[in-house]
Parts: sequence; C-alpha cells; structure tokens
Amino acid sequence: MIWQQIAERIETAAASDAVVVGDERISYSGLGQRVAAAAATLPEPAARPARALVRQREPLAILVSTLACWYRGLVPVVLREGMTDLQVAEMAEWLRPVAVIDGPLPEDADGKPVVRATPLGPRDEGLVICTSGTTGRPKLVALPAESVVITARAIGRALGLEPTDRIAVNTPLGYMYGLMGGCTAGLIAGAACHLFSPRDPLTQLQAAIRKRGITVVQGPPSLFRMFLAYWNGEPFPGVRMVTTGGEPLGEDLAHDLDRAFPTARKLFLYGMTEAGPRISDLEIGQGGGSDACVGVPYPHFEWRLDPVLGSEAGRFVLRGPSLFLGYITADGGYEGLDPEGFFHSNDLLSVGDQGRLHFRGRLDRIFRSGGRLVNPEAVERVLASHPDVLDAVCQPESHPLLGLVPVADIAMKPGATFDLASLKELCGKHVEPHAIPRRITPTDAWELAESGKRRRPAGPKPG
Repeated sequence: MIWQQIAERIETAAASDAVVVGDERISYSGLGQRVAAAAATLPEPAARPARALVRQREPLAILVSTLACWYRGLVPVVLREGMTDLQVAEMAEWLRPVAVIDGPLPEDADGKPVVRATPLGPRDEGLVICTSGTTGRPKLVALPAESVVITARAIGRALGLEPTDRIAVNTPLGYMYGLMGGCTAGLIAGAACHLFSPRDPLTQLQAAIRKRGITVVQGPPSLFRMFLAYWNGEPFPGVRMVTTGGEPLGEDLAHDLDRAFPTARKLFLYGMTEAGPRISDLEIGQGGGSDACVGVPYPHFEWRLDPVLGSEAGRFVLRGPSLFLGYITADGGYEGLDPEGFFHSNDLLSVGDQGRLHFRGRLDRIFRSGGRLVNPEAVERVLASHPDVLDAVCQPESHPLLGLVPVADIAMKPGATFDLASLKELCGKHVEPHAIPRRITPTDAWELAESGKRRRPAGPKPG
C-alpha cells in the first residue's frame, strides 16, 4: 500500500528529482531502481508481520532501506542513530527480525534479479519506530500501513506540497519529523527531498537553501534557535513554508523566524509518534504556538479530554485510522489501546477559542531536549545501578538553544567516592547521547514527600 503510492510518482515524474544529497541528484526513476535493487537483497515475507531492522547511519541509506522494505512487503523498524549497542541487541532478540540492514546498499539493479513488489494491506503493520518508554527500553510503536499514507497525505495538504517543492530534510530519519514530515510526505507529493545529515553544520544548510532554491524548511524550535545563532542576517525569501513544533515556541523565536523567512507561511505542529505522528497544525500568525496553542485535530481523529483530578486541563484521548496498532510486546502482540481502540496519552490539553487545543503539560515526567524525548526515570535507573550510587534524580534544566537539557543529582553510598567519568561512561552505554545528563552533582539533601520517600520533580510545563 505504501510503496504503491510512491511508485505512482515514479511513473508520472520519472525524470524529476526525487532525492538530492550534496551534489548528487537522484531522479524518481533512479530512486525506483535503487529501491528495487535493495529489495532484491531482502528475504520474501513468509508471514506477517515480517520485520527488518534498519540500522543505517546516512539519511539516503535509511530512506532507501525503508522504501525497500515497503517494496518487499517487510516492516521497517527504523532505529535511531544514538541507540546503544545494548538497546539494539535487546530489540533484535525481542523482535526476531528476518533481516538487519546495516551495510552498504546496491546502487542499481543491473545484473541483479528484480523481485515483484509485495503490497501491504491497509491494516497490516507497516512501520515500527522507537519512542521513549518508562522502562529504559525504547517503546516500539507499530503503525498500520494506512497510517503512513493517511498521515503523509495530511501533511502534504497542510503544507500545500507540490512537485515543484524542494524540501530540506535535516532532522534524523529515525524520528517521525524527518521520516514522515519530510521524506514520505514529500515523495508521495512528488517533491524533491534534499537530505542533510544532522551532523552537518547548519551553515551548510543555510548555503543550500540559497543555492538550491529550497522552498520548505522544517524542524523543532531548538533546531531553529541553533540555525539562527549561525545566521548572517540575510533573509531567505525563496522559502515559502516553515514548520516547527514539539517544544514551546516563544515570542522571540517567532519574531526571528519572521525576519529570516519573511515570505513564508509558518505552521506550528502538534503530534505524537503513536498517532502517525501528525495530529494538528496552526499558522503561527493565527496563534499557533502562542499560549501553547496547537490548533484543532485533523478530521480523521476522534478525540476527547478526560478530567484529571487537581487540573483544569484534561488527558488527551484519541482514536482513528492513523493511530498505532499498539506497542509491540515481548510475546509479539500489541498493547496500549483500550477495548474501544482509544489511546490514552499522557498529554494534558485544554480547549480555548474556536475549539483550539492548548498543550498544558504531561502526566509523566518526560520532556524534550533539542526536539528529542528524554525519560528522567530511565536515566535515574541507569545512574542508580552504579555500585557507588545510593539514589539519583534527573530533571530538566533550561538551555538557551536546546530548550531543556537533562541534569542529575545523586546520593553516594556511605564511604563511596564521587567519580564523574565513571558515571558518564555508564550513561553512555545505556542511554542515547541527548539523554546523558549535562551535569551530575553529588548531594545529600533530598526533599522528602509525605510518604517519607524523596520527592520527584514534577513534569515540565510549557514555556
């Protein structure tokens, strides 16, 4: 189902640019050849779901591998670059994939057998992507094939994507912003996806926007704050669309985006991986991002706000065809939806003027750092596993560019010596780089709750 959407573009726009990486331009026809060649190296699915771990480093390799899985009728499990070897090993043992894609890909189909495309059905598992969990092991979000198509088309409509668009894809493809908001939506719309490595300096992106005539630029607020920190002050009048979201916007950033992209529409987005991921959008000029306003959910969602004791906001509950099948469990099943198919998120929202929703915080303590989720409880468990550590508390701290960063306070066992290098090394083995605390401080002054246990910090509130 998913590959067939892109195959239509390969037929109708064969000579047009599909992907641009540096000076290399790959047409839709050329992309189709690369995908077919990669698909020929993958096993035929004997049963569904048949999953393949996509553990590539470069954006083009991730994209081709993902498309090759859809071509072959496999489910790509797209891993984040920062995942540790231990996390990947545990995931492979759990999922038992039919393939692990982590090597170089063939560039064309010459001399290789061409296999027939195997379509996925609408409710077949079509994509697995990782999100932050409460156990330290990333949750595996399984999306049906129709979710990928519905969401990609909804994004295309919201952004008004056309074959003439050139989309800068500079967020990691292991996250839904880059994979769905950039590549999948762009290819289904027939646009050209200009791929950048997240490791590339943002000045390189700025130069490419001018040189290549890029029309669509996307990223979370923290990316744009870093983008503007290296900006020379000359506007980008050729950009017609800017999207951001996932973090508080702030009046200063909204003003700076107007200066940098004076002719562009600017959308503030709201979503979650479990929803495919896009749920709503609203133009910044119409209040998107102001007072954490995220707009009205797309019409393919059914939603409500359940009351939360002690809060004027409600717990966001939703269902619809783009919602996930569930979190993959150790026995191969799914969990996470109630018997009626609703997902009870941990987001707290309120309804304002014109039925628009406003983000008011979370029921749990998860927060974003540079657009990426950090689970403080997972970090605390890692720190507390050190033989010299008695207990640990991780919490967010304000950062001028990343919005929030994790920091930690730890209590050492009696007679133990504080060893910062050892603690950092331990974190590096078990959590992704963005979740490693920027500061680890020894302390013996815990604030106690009424139960006598130390008091946990509350979840972050929108700024």
